[in-house]
Amino acid sequence: MESYMFYKSVEEILNESNLELKFSKFKKFYSKFRAGQVEFEENFQPKPLNLPSYAKICQILPPKDLPKFKGDKKIPAFLHSILHIEYSAIDIALDDCYRFVGLPFEYYVDFLEICEDEIRHFSMIEKELLKFGFKYGDFAVHDGLFFALKNTSHSLAERMAILHKYSEANGLDANYFILKKIDNGSLKELLEQILEEEISHVKKGNKWFDYANKDLNLDFLDIVLKHYPKFKNYKRELNEVDRIRAGFSQDEILKLKNY
Repeated sequence: MESYMFYKSVEEILNESNLELKFSKFKKFYSKFRAGQVEFEENFQPKPLNLPSYAKICQILPPKDLPKFKGDKKIPAFLHSILHIEYSAIDIALDDCYRFVGLPFEYYVDFLEICEDEIRHFSMIEKELLKFGFKYGDFAVHDGLFFALKNTSHSLAERMAILHKYSEANGLDANYFILKKIDNGSLKELLEQILEEEISHVKKGNKWFDYANKDLNLDFLDIVLKHYPKFKNYKRELNEVDRIRAGFSQDEILKLKNY
């Protein structure tokens, strides 16, 4: 019976930039993982992050240089921006598994489940984008989430805080308020499904932040300020109901609103 090595397999999928290959490799690996046919290597040393896998697919620009589209390209550009977040989320979940070795088995179960969800989200949004005659890579993107990934490579607590409690939870807010403005029935239904599943992703991030932080007693907002020193309280309304469902405390929400 063929056996897969866990970290080397995840590394290969993480670095794959051919979408069809990336997703088929993950599907095969994940099937083996769930069947108990994957072995965890002892004393594995992950390699430092260099370039995002989407560097071979997309033009990368600083956020301030990304063009703003109107007319016929406005909706496709919007869909592409969501698609890029979903692609980034795939690689974040994979790197969560690859980067932090020797953790409880449940940790890897959680983040491979997230990866499977994000691949499905990507495919659903890509289907909407294709209706407009565009595909992933047809619009420029920024690499802010990749830099957050690099900057939290040394610490599980900071990775969970920045990528999941901060960035992914911000998506709960953005998705909720975008839904209020959308009339497109199929797109609205799709975003509602994604929002519901993202709540569970943030909840997992909260769980593993608490695990990593149990002996450190770090303050979540202090970690945010370390990585984003210009952070100020949110000008937009927070999606408090879904943040609570995702494991945020009322105290954390108050701090985010009132800092």
